[in-house]
Amino acid sequence: MKRLLVTGSSGLIGSEVCTYFARHAGWFVHGADNNARALFFGPAGDTRWNQRRLEAELGDVRFLHHELDIRDRASVLKLVDSLRPDAIVHTAAQPSHDLAAKMPFEDFDTNAGGTMNLLEAVRWYCAE
Repeated sequence: MKRLLVTGSSGLIGSEVCTYFARHAGWFVHGADNNARALFFGPAGDTRWNQRRLEAELGDVRFLHHELDIRDRASVLKLVDSLRPDAIVHTAAQPSHDLAAKMPFEDFDTNAGGTMNLLEAVRWYCAE
């Protein structure tokens, strides 16, 4: 069975990717998320409900959640090394332009730094 890693798996786009690939494409989906939206947006941004929905609807047969902060380079490297996924869909982000202006370093660390961490992990462990 093919393995897919989806970063930002509890967000709007990431969760839909998880659902599609698990239900319709027959892949085993590894979702990576740390609910950072709750930190950025407060309780209204909490996405744990969506993580629980994916776990309930897709189950252990098609979906496994990994608690992961995309900014944590060592953890990203370790996860990609352990999974060696067939494909990756990267949707982890700090999505608010307003917040980006108010917290530019957190925004950059998440969006640019997190993407760089993932690219480096792919270069090391799944270049094919």
